[in-house]
Amino acid sequence: MKRQLIAMLVTGAALLPAAMNAEIVLTEDLALAGYLDMSYTDIDLPGDNSSAGISEFELDFNYTTEPFFSTVELSYDGYDVNFETAIVGYNITDELSVSAGNILSYLGWETYDATGLYQFSYAYRDFSPLYPAYAVGAALDYVTDMFSVGVWVGDSDNDKLSYEVAGKFTGIEGLTLFAGWADDPYYETLNFWASFEVAGFTFAAEYVDTDNKGYDADKTGYLGMVNYTFDSFGITLRYSVEETDGFADDWELITISPSYAFSDNLIGLLELSLIQDGGYYYEGESMVEADYAFAAELIYTF
Repeated sequence: MKRQLIAMLVTGAALLPAAMNAEIVLTEDLALAGYLDMSYTDIDLPGDNSSAGISEFELDFNYTTEPFFSTVELSYDGYDVNFETAIVGYNITDELSVSAGNILSYLGWETYDATGLYQFSYAYRDFSPLYPAYAVGAALDYVTDMFSVGVWVGDSDNDKLSYEVAGKFTGIEGLTLFAGWADDPYYETLNFWASFEVAGFTFAAEYVDTDNKGYDADKTGYLGMVNYTFDSFGITLRYSVEETDGFADDWELITISPSYAFSDNLIGLLELSLIQDGGYYYEGESMVEADYAFAAELIYTF
């Protein structure tokens, strides 16, 4: 969702929280933020399956003149430039706001921006998220220190409406509980996640279930994660499973990812993901199985 909502609906302990919240003030009402994500990846498949380059370069323009606000995110993935979030909004009260535009889904423990992830990859099959992404619509959000709720209505590809409803409880220090539901002409998704932060540790668990309407490709995902941060060092251990109709084996993944913050604005990490089962890819007309994937990443934020 919009920047104001992202801060309340995604994890409260990102890799570089201070840098993520930093902005370059251009005028009294306009600020600029963003990041450059560079990576090297390699996957255990026949031939050369390594790549290196820019994963994403993002510029975020945030305009506020109370009670109005607007956010535009420009993203370059090494090939194309796209609008991600592009919204205008109005703060009805200190707690209640309405916004419209191209808005990110409420759903998902793992955020779409690299600066909100604890590792390089996503947890599920082929390292892809199981959640909806960006769509044009309107949202009504109510946010307090104790809880937040949001409702989104948007356009689908076949000119029918899509819906999302989400709620988050933050009334106990360190604990976050999230529940979200999405209904679209093509799918229905239910998502629950919880996180708990204590003494340098962040624990998280997630359940996501997507029923595809009209064809047999339903998916269910489970995730467990622990991150420990001390001084400038951090390490993440994640275990995840995806059960997908049409696949003989489930996707089962074990990920370990150490990280180091060189400064408030620059972080580096390594990742090794062991694919225990279900890592099948097409090689010509046959299927081959990958056993691991490796990544190295540098993220500079401003």
